[in-house]
Amino acid sequence: MKYLILTSFTYKAASEESTRAIQCTRATHVSTHLAVIYFTLINNSLACFFFRKMATSFLFVFFLLVLLSVRGVSSAEKSLGLEIKCGEVSVRITVKRQFFEENRIPFQPEYLRLGPNSTQQRSCGPERAMSESEMVISAGLQECGSESSVQGEWLVYSNRLVLFPAAVPTSAGSVIVRGATTVIPVECHYKRKQTVNGEPLTPTWLPMTSTVGVFGLLHFSLRTMTDGCMSLRSSSVYQQGEAVFLEASVEAPLHPPLTLYVDYCVATLKPDPLSLPSYRFITKHGCLLDSVVPGSSSKFLPRERDSRLCFSVQAVSWEQMFISCHLRATLKQSSQSHLNKACFFHRPTFSWHATEGDTALCQCCDSDDCFTQTEEETSDHTRHTHQPDGEKKNEADTTVGPLHTLPRSHWTGRLSVNY
Repeated sequence: MKYLILTSFTYKAASEESTRAIQCTRATHVSTHLAVIYFTLINNSLACFFFRKMATSFLFVFFLLVLLSVRGVSSAEKSLGLEIKCGEVSVRITVKRQFFEENRIPFQPEYLRLGPNSTQQRSCGPERAMSESEMVISAGLQECGSESSVQGEWLVYSNRLVLFPAAVPTSAGSVIVRGATTVIPVECHYKRKQTVNGEPLTPTWLPMTSTVGVFGLLHFSLRTMTDGCMSLRSSSVYQQGEAVFLEASVEAPLHPPLTLYVDYCVATLKPDPLSLPSYRFITKHGCLLDSVVPGSSSKFLPRERDSRLCFSVQAVSWEQMFISCHLRATLKQSSQSHLNKACFFHRPTFSWHATEGDTALCQCCDSDDCFTQTEEETSDHTRHTHQPDGEKKNEADTTVGPLHTLPRSHWTGRLSVNY
C-alpha cells in the first residue's frame, strides 16, 4: 500500500498595498481518504509572524496525524485477516480464520484460490500444511493467471484472491449456500531499476564443426504428420496406398542457419534399417524413387523453413513398418550440389524436379552420377562434415514407427470397396 503526501507553498507580494499572502496546502492520500487543510492570511504582519512561529509546530502535528492514520490502516488491514508479502519472484498470502468467519464460510482450503480461473491448479490453492488459525498461498509472480503491467516507474503484478461460497448439506437432505463469492484484488509493486538501450548486436558464429564438437547442439528428428505436413499425426494406422507424410528437421538454437537434406530412407519390418525385407524409397542423396512408381503421389513439399523438409511416400502393403532416414545438415550459405538436393519425379512433365534450386542437379537420379562430385563439391562437403575425431556430427540416422497398414477391405476410416 502506498501513502502519498503532497505539499506546496505559494507566496505572493503586492507592492502597492504592501500585502503578503501565505497559502499552505496539505493533501494526503491514505487508502482513498483525502484530507486538505488550507490556510490564507492577508496583509497582517501579526498574523504572518504568528503563522511563521506556528509553521514548524503545525508540520510536526500534521505528520503525526498522518503517521497515526497510516498505523490505523495497517491495523484495519490486519483486522480483515489478510497479510500479503511480495517477494522477488513470488507472492505469499496469509489468510486468517477470522476472514472466513466474517464471510460466513467454513475454514476449509477448497473455498480459497488465487486467480479467477485456477480452480484446477493445486499450486494456486492453500498449502497442505496449515494451522488451525490461518492458511497460506504461495505462488510465482507470473503464475495463477497473474498479469503484469508498467505504471510509470513501477512494475505491477496484479491478481485476484477468490473466496467461493460454501454449499453445506443439512440433516434434512437440503443444501444451504453460505456466503457469496468474494474477490479481493492483489497487487505487488516493484520499482523499475533501470532502462537499457543499445544498438543491435551482430552475432559472431563459431564454425559448425567446432560448435557441434563443443556443445553437441544439433538435434535431428523424424516425425509423422497430417496431410500437407500441417500438424503432428496422432494415429499410426494407414490404409494401404495412403500417403504417409513425414517431416525431417534439425534444431540448433546456438548455431548459424542450417539447411536439412535427406540422403536416403528405407522402410523395413523391423527397427533395424539393415534388416530384410526392405524398400529404399529415397536414395542417391535426395532422390525420391517412390515418386517414379505409376500412380504414386510421393513428393517433396516446398520448404517453409530451411531446417525442415517434408515429403510423402505411399504406405506399403506390410502390416507394420519402420521408416529409417539418414539426415544431414549443411550451412545455409552452402551452394546446392549433387549431394545437397531434394528431388522427386514430376509425372505431368515426366521429368525430375527439385524442391528448390537448380532442377538440373536432379538429372543424376536416373543414373549413378549423383555420386560423382566435382572438385569444388568435394572440398565444400569435406570442410563442413569432417570432424577431428572421425565422427560426422552434422548428420544422423533417425527412425519412426511402427506404422500399421490395413488392407483396403479392413479400412474403417471411410467407406471402401474390395478390389
